[in-house]
Amino acid sequence: MAPQKKKKTTPARAKTTRKKLDADAHKRRMAFAAQYVIDLNAAQAAIRAGYSEKGARQTGARLLTYADVQEEIARLMAERAARLEIEQDDVLRRWWTQATLDVNELVQNRHGACRYCHGADHDYQWKTRREFNEAYDKAALPFLKGMTPDQPEHALIQSREYIHPKLPNDLGGYGYRLKVAPNPDCPECGGDGISYVHVVDTRTISPEARMVYEGMKETKQGIEVKISDRGKALEMVARHLGMLNGKVELDASAELLEAARALNLATTTIAPGALSLDDDE
Repeated sequence: MAPQKKKKTTPARAKTTRKKLDADAHKRRMAFAAQYVIDLNAAQAAIRAGYSEKGARQTGARLLTYADVQEEIARLMAERAARLEIEQDDVLRRWWTQATLDVNELVQNRHGACRYCHGADHDYQWKTRREFNEAYDKAALPFLKGMTPDQPEHALIQSREYIHPKLPNDLGGYGYRLKVAPNPDCPECGGDGISYVHVVDTRTISPEARMVYEGMKETKQGIEVKISDRGKALEMVARHLGMLNGKVELDASAELLEAARALNLATTTIAPGALSLDDDE
């Protein structure tokens, strides 16, 4: 049996094949554009549009240089803005506020008086008599063991008048408040006082602060104040201003993101022993 002759590819057939390939490529580029406007992440958009995960960053950067992709992205963004009745300036202003807000509006490191700052003769100062009584009674328990009520020391301990180096005294007086300014002449702390973390009352924070405040939760390490990623916000500002385009995006984005995140961490964890929640200490 004679071998079958291969069919020759005619110019018309080749032209049709090229058109189909071009149409498929255009369709994939449009899918990429649709994914890109979701989060402005070129690499992830390329993966979601069906491109290979390997080399996705380079693929995404290359696709952004195509004129039809740029036109489609602009069209989709304009449509979205019209639907939401917002302007680009509104979005940019919000990102900029998030990126530059002073987090001291939410969390502050403060220095308050130590226990010796304002005590009489710089002795230990108690908040209240009740606090002193509780501390004295707890420290006196070992002394009471083995004593009988008829012993003179027993009565003195019960009345909190028994003086002993291992028992607290109230010579420094009462009225200690952590939020009072440190005494620069304090011999114990040298005027530095006690460093503590202060979390503001979130019911009264400014609208700008609300943009970065994402709540708080208790953890084993302390209270975690959640703050939005300001580095990401600054990166988005740069993207919207066209500072990160093409190859520059691959090099500058990581640099910018690292510098921006140095402004502050996305979350702040506060140890329970060093916390003030807008109450009087």
